[in-house]
Amino acid sequence: MGRRYWLLLGGYLVSSTGTWIYRLALPLMVLDMTGSALSTGAVYALEYLPFLVLGVAGGVIADRFGRRRVLVAGDLAAGLFALALACLVSSGRPPLWLVYLLVLALSCVDPLYRPAFNAVVPSLVPPDRLPPANARVHIGEHGTNMLGPVLGGALIAAFGYQTAIYVDAATFLLSAAMMALIGEVPAAVTRGRSAMADLREGLRFLFRERREVLVTAVASCGLNFGVWLLLANVVYYLTAHHGFTPGQIGAVYAFQGAGAVTGGLLGSRLLRVLPPWALISGGTALGGLSMLLMIPARGPVLIGLAWLGQFAGAGIGIVATVTVRQHLVPGHLLGRVLGTARVIAFASIPLAALASGAFETAVRNPAAMMAFAGASWLLIALLLARSSLRDVRLAPQPRSLPG
Repeated sequence: MGRRYWLLLGGYLVSSTGTWIYRLALPLMVLDMTGSALSTGAVYALEYLPFLVLGVAGGVIADRFGRRRVLVAGDLAAGLFALALACLVSSGRPPLWLVYLLVLALSCVDPLYRPAFNAVVPSLVPPDRLPPANARVHIGEHGTNMLGPVLGGALIAAFGYQTAIYVDAATFLLSAAMMALIGEVPAAVTRGRSAMADLREGLRFLFRERREVLVTAVASCGLNFGVWLLLANVVYYLTAHHGFTPGQIGAVYAFQGAGAVTGGLLGSRLLRVLPPWALISGGTALGGLSMLLMIPARGPVLIGLAWLGQFAGAGIGIVATVTVRQHLVPGHLLGRVLGTARVIAFASIPLAALASGAFETAVRNPAAMMAFAGASWLLIALLLARSSLRDVRLAPQPRSLPG
């Protein structure tokens, strides 16, 4: 794949490990402070709300500026916000509104950062290696679920929330150093015209020229709503309904990571022999069935295995979806189109997080949410199997995962 790709992936995985520590620490801390499912769900809502406001701008920035510089600046900003949050936590029991404010500030970095990261990958590897390159990104990103939550649970149990967040800040700063070593990646478009003109060009491509990319974004929006009804309050659910310790919760997250690794490996290999629509639809169906299996599951192992199946199905579909988008979108439009598609896909997450907390507070029936989430994924799988994605064909892929 080349030195620059491995630096990009390595830096991303370092910061992702820290992010999963943070994603375990903050909901647990807020739950400890408030005892409220709604307050805990609000953490997830704040994490994803910035995507609705800044995701499109992030795509324009990715195409108008040097993409490496965007990545370095994003990691540095995230590291400073995480340091501020850790210092706030060290003061004792900080005001909840101030915790939320720093969570929001930290969450504003990713929608400006991620379009640049996604747009860099195709510039560092040849087209026929995109499936294994995307699979490694997905495997690495979610494979950190196996390390990050376990490490986070151990850090919280041994040293408290503050240390966990300090570690998260250090990973962002280390990632910034690794991204700086990639070398310059030129801007995809000149800045002689307005940013609005660039934005209109990207929107025109997404909504008029290649509807298949729009189909994947709208489907992802529906899928995210279903699964985030469960993810937004998984910490509360495992604590309040099953009495799990932080270590057991970390083990469930580790099963999620194992499922993502499995899905990424399968997705890359199956793309050699199956059309992408079949993997996207089939992976979605597997994820839906797995969520239905969560209803009777008891104990960290069985619940973890159900989540493993869900993340494996989602991983298969994600690798195929990302590869389809990179195949269909011209390089100079990647940041804008992928950024806008990500906004559409993530638009439902804050609503799902708040709906999950409100439903749990009012009804306290997690099985009903699992049934709804699983059924919604199965319905979307059926719709995807009958969509325009059936017409998309990729170039022949290599027979092995190249190094």
